Amino acid sequence: MKHWIYKNRTHVFLATVIIIVTIAPLYAKISAYMPYYALYTESSPDGTYTRYIILRQFKHNATHAFLYVNPTTLHTGILKHPQGTIVKDSLENIIGQCADTQYAKLYQKALQKSKRMFNAGLTHFDINGTIISFDLCPSKRAIDSEFIEQFIALQSNNLPVPVVVCISGKWIQTHPEDLQWLKSLAYNRKLDITWVNHSFTHFYSRKLPVKNNFILKEGTSVSREVLQNEVVMLEHNIIPAIFFRFPGLISNQKIYEKVMGYGLIPLGADAWLAKGKKPVTGSIILVHPNGNEKKGTKLLLGHQQAGTLKNPVSLSMIGSIKQYSANTTQVKQHSL
Repeated sequence: MKHWIYKNRTHVFLATVIIIVTIAPLYAKISAYMPYYALYTESSPDGTYTRYIILRQFKHNATHAFLYVNPTTLHTGILKHPQGTIVKDSLENIIGQCADTQYAKLYQKALQKSKRMFNAGLTHFDINGTIISFDLCPSKRAIDSEFIEQFIALQSNNLPVPVVVCISGKWIQTHPEDLQWLKSLAYNRKLDITWVNHSFTHFYSRKLPVKNNFILKEGTSVSREVLQNEVVMLEHNIIPAIFFRFPGLISNQKIYEKVMGYGLIPLGADAWLAKGKKPVTGSIILVHPNGNEKKGTKLLLGHQQAGTLKNPVSLSMIGSIKQYSANTTQVKQHSL
């Protein structure tokens, strides 16, 4: 009898192991990750060509790869087997060569927004709609899934709801199940997510003044906050967009310009709802569904229910001055 129980327990254990292995996500191994700036040109049989800006090089498992942005559409992706021409150059020269593109225009606009300590960066777009951003700062609480489900249910059409998810590495590492659930919403076309770098550690202390807090904490490695977070995102099969959100929306000119030196565009917000800011057409709305800010998420649902919230627009579709409808076909992040 004991032998039968042991044998069946063994079978159950093995079956459990097999199931876990089967459903566990396959994460990439990212190594030798570093900034690398180049123009990649890919030609088509009809004689036309497409330009991409390469921002990083790394090993994706054992394969040499690049992280790129299409400067016209703003979508990012991984290039593993280049079929075109790669010309290495300085980031400044590359942006100059692509001056007529959306990426270069947004980059130059962001350069003019560097001096403020609070909320530096792009905070508003000339669009017929709003940008809705979720900040996932490190938190001991689970993701506010009830809010997100209500947020999706209140959408007026059956299209995926465009949202910007500003995600920190420490949140990713401590909330693997929440991350998988969030990614499943994108996979099942409930959300159209633009993934934005929100720093790796996202340090914060209630005891420190703002000038010594967040990314301004003494001894903070800006390169680690930026690049290590990109590594964590890529290892979890998330392709970072070309935007960066400072923790707490706090920065200084030196750090701001250093972040831009990595080819990233700082993203602020003119409607942090929990701070009492009200959204208008073109606003970048900020709430925290990481369990730490119920006031903001409640206010966002209230705006949806009252019909006072303009149609959400995908950040991946934003140009410097162009307007886009929420019904426009969405450009997805992908790999070449």
